[in-house]
Amino acid sequence: MLVMEEKVLHDLEKFEKRAADRDRDKKKAVAEVQSLLDKAIAESKKKDNENAYLQKEVDQLRKKLETADDEAIAGYKMSAEYKSNLHMYGAESLKATIKMTTEWLVDDHSEIDQDEFDKYLRKRRAVDLAAQKVKMTNYGGVGSQPAGSLDN
Repeated sequence: MLVMEEKVLHDLEKFEKRAADRDRDKKKAVAEVQSLLDKAIAESKKKDNENAYLQKEVDQLRKKLETADDEAIAGYKMSAEYKSNLHMYGAESLKATIKMTTEWLVDDHSEIDQDEFDKYLRKRRAVDLAAQKVKMTNYGGVGSQPAGSLDN
């Protein structure tokens, strides 16, 4: 019976050792899983923060895009290029209007001599330029006419 008790004790020790080994392995596995979960949670929070930042950036870009056309147009209208183009196209339009009017007058009124009419227009242009220079001198420059002036 003593032999049997020793054998049972020996088997019991083996089982306890295996149980302790399994318990240690289980705790190690749980620790590894917990570590992986902690890393995953930290990574998820990091991604959430990045997503929130990117969403904020997207929202700001959308707001800029909504006003971009208005801002671009306003910026262009403030530029020297716009003023130059406005002046150039205005002058070109005026020249085209004068040419078309001249052609219409000459076509409809054959008694008008084209050369004489061109001389008249050049003389008239010279008179207008001289008057404009006098007006600028009298008023101190373009845009400085007295309030209510009809000379604009």
